[in-house]
Amino acid sequence: MDIEAYDKHIDTGIFGTQFFFEILAEHGMLDLAYEVMNQRTEPSYGHWLELGSTTTREQWSTAGSHNHPMFGGGLVWFYRKLAGMQADPDNPGYRHIIFRPQSVDELQFVEYSNNTAYGLAGISWKNEDKKFTMRVTVPIGSEATVYVPATDEQKVYESGKEVSKVSEIQFIEKQENFVLYKIGSGIYEFDVAR
Repeated sequence: MDIEAYDKHIDTGIFGTQFFFEILAEHGMLDLAYEVMNQRTEPSYGHWLELGSTTTREQWSTAGSHNHPMFGGGLVWFYRKLAGMQADPDNPGYRHIIFRPQSVDELQFVEYSNNTAYGLAGISWKNEDKKFTMRVTVPIGSEATVYVPATDEQKVYESGKEVSKVSEIQFIEKQENFVLYKIGSGIYEFDVAR
């Protein structure tokens, strides 16, 4: 699909829509995914909202069922990629949670939570001029890998302390534009100075 030829409108079917947004995010095109998600003219989710829809429709043309969620279309992208919270496919059921937020220039904050079998898990992040802040909640009985968007470990703090001085947080590695940490249950607030 040539997204530019469609004036940044979606033209996928029910199976491709979910993957369209996730693939864009996985290839560093989160801003484009956000732009497509926020279109207001047909065919788009925004067009459905303009028509008063509160559920996903069967067809972009508004024909067919008006309550046809199937795989949730691009909505899964909100919590898996944009908020950045997902269950570890190798350790399902939220026993191990992966937090990997992907910010968009247009957004100042995102918040997502889910009641898992272990309790409430969640993430919120703020994207400010001089600082990126993310707060993660890991329920009792779970652990997590946190991808903090930073290129320098020395600029990462947790609740105002240098991360290296917080015994509950274990450094894993640096990866692309992230510093990875292993954490146990609890609430953590990471700050990254820019």
